[in-house]
Amino acid sequence: MMKHLKIAVFVLALFALTGLGVAQDDGQALFKQKCAACHGPNGEGKIGPALKDTKLSEDDVLLTLSKGNEAKKAPHKKPIAGLTDEQVKAVAHYVKSLK
Repeated sequence: MMKHLKIAVFVLALFALTGLGVAQDDGQALFKQKCAACHGPNGEGKIGPALKDTKLSEDDVLLTLSKGNEAKKAPHKKPIAGLTDEQVKAVAHYVKSLK
């Protein structure tokens, strides 16, 4: 019984780690699709500000993407259309990973 529990825990941990990699890849792909035109393909900035090493927290990025912010320029006055909550989280996590 204990052996089966250890195997189950190992398999769940493996799925969790694999899922994190997929979320990061999804965040990168979504960033390139939705954000790179303004913020640059690597977050270096173009029309929009650079996001590499941003001082914004991951939660700040998440809120800007999901709720919008009237103080920001378009398109960030309103939520980014067409993204699920999980996709917004993946993009926010990817933005914070940019160095």
